[in-house]
Amino acid sequence: MSAPAPDAAADAANAVVADILAVATREFAQHGLAGARIERILQHTRTSKRMIYYHFGSKEGLYRAVLEHAFDTVRRVDQAFDPCAGTPEAAVRQIACNAFDAFHAHPEFVRLLTFENLAGAPFLRASEQVSRLNRRALSDLETVIARGQQDGSFRSGVHAIDVYINIVGLCHYHMAHHAGYLAGGFVEEAQRHIQSQGYHRQRRHAIEESCWRYVKADTPAAPARLSTACTP
Repeated sequence: MSAPAPDAAADAANAVVADILAVATREFAQHGLAGARIERILQHTRTSKRMIYYHFGSKEGLYRAVLEHAFDTVRRVDQAFDPCAGTPEAAVRQIACNAFDAFHAHPEFVRLLTFENLAGAPFLRASEQVSRLNRRALSDLETVIARGQQDGSFRSGVHAIDVYINIVGLCHYHMAHHAGYLAGGFVEEAQRHIQSQGYHRQRRHAIEESCWRYVKADTPAAPARLSTACTP
């Protein structure tokens, strides 16, 4: 029997890695690094322990890959975002909405972040890939803020890192504490509302609006000047 063609072999290997990452993401999101078990991951994958260690080296290597894959996945929502397009207001609103959509679509990312931060974030700190993704997001936000301050629509003294933490914090809290809302003694009607898609849309708008109100100028802006913040 002839050996598989190089492309076919690469596709097969990629499929194995994707399968392992998908199952491992659920395991680490449910139990954290300390509580996760390779044996449970194996029960739900179409591979062997030897292949897991071949591709990832160790349980810690698999966990690192899961974190980086999760960050890469949630950042895809920003791939088409252009910080120089549209008005600064529209851009900062879009950043907030993109973040909300990413967190809402990937609740396992929120759990991974929670476990990692409780441990002091050692794997995130060591990951150049995560740092690169975060630097790009912060750079986009800096560009938007510079444009808004230049045309007078944003107040002076606004720092990108504060806006970034506000956005991430609000989106993270909404997902991380959603179960707590339901357990918090609300009346039945409120509990039904909290579980509805309408409620998620409501929170999305509230977060978007909060972020805009934080950055916007206290007085109406003068007629906009041609912005040069995005030109070479």
